[in-house]
Amino acid sequence: MKRLIIFIMAILLACSLTACKSPSQAVSEKVSEKILEEASGNKVDINGDKVTVKGQDGTEVILGGTEWPRDKLGKEIPKIGKGTVTYVANSDTMCMIMVEKVKQDEFENYLSLIKKDGFTENEVNYSDAAITSYMADNSQGIGTQLTYDSEKEELSITVGKQEQ
Repeated sequence: MKRLIIFIMAILLACSLTACKSPSQAVSEKVSEKILEEASGNKVDINGDKVTVKGQDGTEVILGGTEWPRDKLGKEIPKIGKGTVTYVANSDTMCMIMVEKVKQDEFENYLSLIKKDGFTENEVNYSDAAITSYMADNSQGIGTQLTYDSEKEELSITVGKQEQ
């Protein structure tokens, strides 16, 4: 009986330390982290829908989440005004953001904002009945690619910076 009470107390403590995740969720995250760390040789932290991978050289990549990135390379591009962010991958050298529920006029406004933000060098445009793609660099050597699917109302934003 005493062991059962101690076990229940340990589960309650673990639950409170993991922001009210169920014990099975917390254990699953830790097991997954361990497997990924052993396979990759990198430090892995899983926190809900976000995975942070820290390389041995100090690089860090954050995968997942539905918040517009405010750090790393994600801070170098303007935030779209409307739509639902469904996926983010962000590091010091690359950023990819997937946004759904973006209307045609909202995409066009965002494209204007990207251009005003200086992404106009080495411009490449492509368009067909459903897909519009825009690629350009800014003066700091950061490149961006916007791909908009008007039928699905989805926008893919990819930003890259050459390592120095």
